[in-house]
Amino acid sequence: MSDAERLARILKVLAAEARLCIVKSLKRQPACVTELTSQLGISQEATSQHLKVLKDAGIVTFQKHGPYVYYHLHRENVVRICKAVNLFLRPDSD
Repeated sequence: MSDAERLARILKVLAAEARLCIVKSLKRQPACVTELTSQLGISQEATSQHLKVLKDAGIVTFQKHGPYVYYHLHRENVVRICKAVNLFLRPDSD
């Protein structure tokens, strides 16, 4: 798979407005599904599905604290994604 194909897959994951809102929220602080659901105004099932897609793409990760699961950004992967987008779009690169 080429770099362009890998980048396209990640950008498709981030193309959903709800997922971008989740990423923006998690940029501030970790949150559980119920917190994100209330912020997004969508069902808990939809929020969970978006989180699964983001987790499978390596953008978010989670930690269990008792009965709660808190999601947070996988910062190292987000930095790699940002660098890849920047490198790909830089005028002087091919």
